[in-house]
Amino acid sequence: MANTAPDRTEALRPRTVAAYAATAGPTVILGLPFSVYLPPYIAEGGVISVALVGLLFSLTTIWDGVVDPLIGTMVDRVRTGLGAHRRWMLLALVPLASLLLALVTIGDRLPFAALFLMMVLFYSSYSLYEVAQLSWGSALVRTPRDSALLYGMRDWFAKIALILAFAAPAAAQLLVPGVSLQGRIMAYASLFMLMVPIALYAIRQVPLRAVVAEPGIGWRSELRASLSFPPLMLLLGVQFLNSFAFGSLTSLFVFFAAAVLDLDAQSALLLFASFIGGAIASPIWTMAARRFGKPPMMMAMGLLIASLLVTTLLQQPRGIVQATGFSLMLGTGFVGLLFTYSMLADIIPRDAARCGRNRSAFLFALLNLMQKFGVAAAIAVSYLLLDLLGFDPKNGAVAARELHLVFALQPTASWIVMIGLLILMRRALARDADPALAIAAARQ
Repeated sequence: MANTAPDRTEALRPRTVAAYAATAGPTVILGLPFSVYLPPYIAEGGVISVALVGLLFSLTTIWDGVVDPLIGTMVDRVRTGLGAHRRWMLLALVPLASLLLALVTIGDRLPFAALFLMMVLFYSSYSLYEVAQLSWGSALVRTPRDSALLYGMRDWFAKIALILAFAAPAAAQLLVPGVSLQGRIMAYASLFMLMVPIALYAIRQVPLRAVVAEPGIGWRSELRASLSFPPLMLLLGVQFLNSFAFGSLTSLFVFFAAAVLDLDAQSALLLFASFIGGAIASPIWTMAARRFGKPPMMMAMGLLIASLLVTTLLQQPRGIVQATGFSLMLGTGFVGLLFTYSMLADIIPRDAARCGRNRSAFLFALLNLMQKFGVAAAIAVSYLLLDLLGFDPKNGAVAARELHLVFALQPTASWIVMIGLLILMRRALARDADPALAIAAARQ
């Protein structure tokens, strides 16, 4: 069995929680901000066309989705033993840092083939680090309260890191008037280089856990056991729908700020405010999840933000002050990963009982895959709807009402369906509470 079960005699200490959260720094920094700054930087170089830049990132996104489950299986089954998570993370950091340095210094002067190869290696290293880190967390927790705390603090650290990541290029612009796009992206990349030594120190402080690979019950039986385990399937659906809602909001936010709020020049500030809202709310949601449970609190999050969005259809924010307040409140709903990661950590022991081995890295990779698919689907659907509704980014005011409806109702619909899945998941978990039944189901 790929046994990453925690030591039941060791409590989850605050120092461990803080250290584990800090290990997420490198990949958090290279998440959303990287996808915001890198494409225009490469396009600005003029070596490859804008269309090829789009193709480059589409292909690497597809690759990233395909490789995630393979990396999860590798972490579970290859180079196992005590400290396997740490070894994989350290192994991933070297190419991650090297490739980032190359991309931000010469990426705008490279041909398509070279960029594609670099991006494939870059995102593979990124996924390896993140999957190993998430899997390590599941091996540290003993109870649902532990998992809520551990992944909640990881989410809070991620929000702080994202704020810094978006602030670094803005600070470079402020301090160095006329700084180029490359200068701004290098300011952003320098923050990653700051996170690396912090992560290296933190990795040494997190207790080691063993990964022991055993054959389990065979991949066909594992697949049947997985598909017949409703809580797992429902959680993957929850992840997809929450990511779809998040992707809908982020992909349309700039258009919404310009066409509906008439604050085009302040759109970056408003987006920044939403991440501040997330950083403020993350510890609150963490405490609530520990006290009241994760599914109910994730339902509350979805209802809260859906209500906020629908309210704007009746009374939209006016002026920069109200718009900033709206963005701060909107950001309080950008904490879905806090719930889904910790819920998966709670489900992993039951999955292991059904499949004959612990597949924590593989399952976290699947969860990440659902997140990426959800965001990608949201972007595709959002832009398709805008096109069908006749929205023109150059003259957004003409179809501002239609844009507003999509911005408010598309994520709301996604969260409503997500709440339904969470209700079903709670019931399924209650039915599957007997481990003996789970093992029997896996052997059928």
